[in-house]
Amino acid sequence: MNQVVDEELLKRFADGDSASFELLYERHRGGLYRYMLRQLKDQQLAEDLFQDTWSKVIVNAESFEPNAKFSTWLYTMARNRVVDQIRHLRIVDKLIDDSTDEVDSQLGANQIEQNILEKTLQADKQSMFLKDCMQKLPVNLLEVFLLKEESTMTVKQIAEVIDSSHQATKSRLRYAYGQLKQCLSKKMPDWVSSGEGHE
Repeated sequence: MNQVVDEELLKRFADGDSASFELLYERHRGGLYRYMLRQLKDQQLAEDLFQDTWSKVIVNAESFEPNAKFSTWLYTMARNRVVDQIRHLRIVDKLIDDSTDEVDSQLGANQIEQNILEKTLQADKQSMFLKDCMQKLPVNLLEVFLLKEESTMTVKQIAEVIDSSHQATKSRLRYAYGQLKQCLSKKMPDWVSSGEGHE
């Protein structure tokens, strides 16, 4: 039996078939949640925005354009929520302490993330090193890397989500994988030398 495509499942859900939504949710929940968690670095916040995004899927299912790609639509909504939340948090940070600049704030966030990694990922060095290197990526490179790794989207679809050109998105991905490989080569040279970076 052929697998029903996402877009058809959403159409069936809009027509009243709740089972189709369950299948759609199962297909995308893992990648979408990891994308949000790694962007926000806050489990409760990620869960809230994750649920909010799926609520928007439910509310807007009937208005979905059949010629669009569901994953692109889904991750665009998710990204908008993440961007809005990050902007909100930065405003709050400035109100609490306007003497703390963005660089110091980011360094603090990286330190917290590093502490979490040291406590929870000691048994898996490879995963720990990768996550550590991911935190060193510039925001725009981390974003395209997560969208590529956590979804089934093509480079073209990712470009649509972030509102960028195909070539610029492809370049960001290349830089992201290149920087990750360079970082990992310093932490675990034997592992990196045995494999190639992604395109």
